Parts: sequence; structure tokens; C-alpha cells
Amino acid sequence: MPSGFGWTHVVTIDVTMVVIGAIAIAQRPLSDWPVAAIAMVIAASPWLVFFAFDLMKHEGIALWSAWMVGTGILLFATSTPITGDFAPLLLILDVGVVSAITSTRGGVLAAASATALLVCAAALHRLDTPVLYLAFVGIGWLVGYLMRIQQGLLVEQQQMQEELAAHAVADERRRIAREVHDVIAHSLSITLLHLTGARHTLEHEGDDAAAVRALQQAEQLGRQAVGHPAHHRSTRRRRERPSAGTQCGRYRHPRRRLRRGGTRRDRASISGELDQVSAATGLALYRIAQESLTNVAKHAPSSPVTLALEVSRSAARLSVVNHLPGPPSHPVAAAGSGLRGMRQRVELLGGTIDVGPTAKCWAVHVNAPVCSDHAVPATRGEGG
Repeated sequence: MPSGFGWTHVVTIDVTMVVIGAIAIAQRPLSDWPVAAIAMVIAASPWLVFFAFDLMKHEGIALWSAWMVGTGILLFATSTPITGDFAPLLLILDVGVVSAITSTRGGVLAAASATALLVCAAALHRLDTPVLYLAFVGIGWLVGYLMRIQQGLLVEQQQMQEELAAHAVADERRRIAREVHDVIAHSLSITLLHLTGARHTLEHEGDDAAAVRALQQAEQLGRQAVGHPAHHRSTRRRRERPSAGTQCGRYRHPRRRLRRGGTRRDRASISGELDQVSAATGLALYRIAQESLTNVAKHAPSSPVTLALEVSRSAARLSVVNHLPGPPSHPVAAAGSGLRGMRQRVELLGGTIDVGPTAKCWAVHVNAPVCSDHAVPATRGEGG
């Protein structure tokens, strides 16, 4: 298809051509019907060639030549001239279509050739009111020219939207990368504190049990700091389901945002061992809950919200449900940057997310892996 055009345009042009051809044939005597039918077959032949051989790049030339020949047959090869003939309307349709799908030069040439054919028919007394048909040719050229400009602008708009979406994705990835950097820096800081405490204990107190615990925690955080960026790199390269990071941290509960956003009838519940949740998973769940509650505060501040976090040994499940009095009318757009950010965070963790409306609510359900030590496995005997 030419840029900006679709099957709707093709069907509309086909139906118009068939209607014009049928009326033009009906206007002629029965003895001229075979010739008129041949003219319409010639006019319709380009579409058959396009569908059979995929020759869309020559569409303008083929349509122009076929419709000029078909109109010429209807005007000159029939027995008598027709008053109020519909056959020249094929020329008007030809000029409009060629002007829309080709260049300005192609449209001008199509209009000039149609004008020459009409003037010749009028000179041979095969056509009445030629001025009216010539005016229609000018209108057809103008409509086709404006349509080509409009379709070009639509194509440019679509390209700009795709570029904006790509920029939004890149910005979200950079923000996630900054947060990952902060998590790793925090882990290394805590690791250094544990190592310093262990060294101090061994040097001054000789308390082996406390030193072993500190060293174990330092080892665990060190493995997490090493495995966390490797986990995200492999996820982005292969887009496979990764193992959960091992950076244990506490999920931060954003219930206060409910109050700031203006909602009052909210319910929040947390179950399970939060210490099992890695820092990366906890941060992602916090950001997703934050974004979900922000959307609630923006679109439906007076409706009740249910926020639930359930932590098991293998997964953390977050649900944010906005209960509405009627069918959802405020959902987050599927292509919005907020939803894209949610999906990217969950994909980097190797989890799943389900966002969308139901009968009377807008729900966000997240299932993400919790803390494990699969990212950097320890060998037997290491670190206890």
C-alpha cells in the first residue's frame, strides 16, 4: 500500500468505480452493452494485476492508463452520445486517485490528459456540458492533492509517536539503571560495614560466632552485588526468565500515598516474611505500587483502593485494585510510559504483570520472584 493508505481507501475506490461503471453501462443502448462491459473490464484490470503480482509501485501509471482507455471506449466506441453521461466521472476518479498516490507532477499530468480527452470528446460532439466535467476534473485533482498531503502528515505523526515511545523506554531504562546502581552501592556499603565489624570483633573480642555471622552476611551481600547487574544484563540480552537476585531487603509499603492522593476508603495488607524479598524486587514492587496509587489519585481519588502484598518462599505477589462504581473510564493507556515502566521492571525481575479493567475495577497484579541465591551459586563449604 502507498504510505498512509489502507484497505478502506481501496474498497471505497473500487465501490465508486463499480457504481460509476454500472450507471454508465445502463445509460447506453443494449447494443452497446458488450463494448461498455469490455471498457469496465479494462478499467478494473489494474486491481487484478496488483493482487496477483504485487505491483503496487506501478499503481499510479496502471490506473491512469486503464481508466483513460476505459473512458475513451465508453465515449468514442459506442453508437450514440449520452446526455448526462457518467463515463467521464471515471476520469475524475482517475485524477483524484493518481494525485493522491503519486507526486504532484503525476497528478498534474493525469489532470492534463483527462482535460485533453474531454476537450476532444466535446469537439467531436460526443459529450455535452464539457465545462462542468472540466470543473469536476479540477476538483478531483485538488481533493487528491489534499489527501496526499494529509496522509503524509499522518505518516510523519506515526513516526514521531514511535520515536517518542522509544525515548520514553530509554528514559525508563536509564532510571532503572540509576536505581540498580544505588542498590549495588548500598549493598557494598553494608558489606564493608560487616567486614569492618568482623575484623574488629576478631581483633579485640575474639568472639568467633559474631565474626562468622558478620562474614556470612558480608559474603551474601557481596554475592548479591555481583549477581544483580549480571542478572539484568543477561535478561536484557536474551529476554529469558532470569533467576531472582539475592539482594535481601525490606519492601517499603507506600500506604501513605493513598492519604496524600486523596483516597480515604482504602485497605492494605501485607503477609509473609518481608526479609526474604530482595532489594531489587522490593524496589520494583514499591515503584509499581507507587505508580498505581498515583494513577488512582489522579483519575479516581474518591474510590476505594485495596493494596495487598503476599510473600511466599518463592514469589512476592502484589495487587492494587481500584474499586469503581461503574465500568472503568479512566484506565491507564496501554502505551503510556507508566505502564511501560511497570512492565520493564517486572520483566527485568523475570516476573509477570497483569494490568487492565474488569467489570467494576481497575487492577494491577504482579508476581515477582523473591530473594534466592541462584544468581551467584555458592560452592560447597563456602560461607557456611
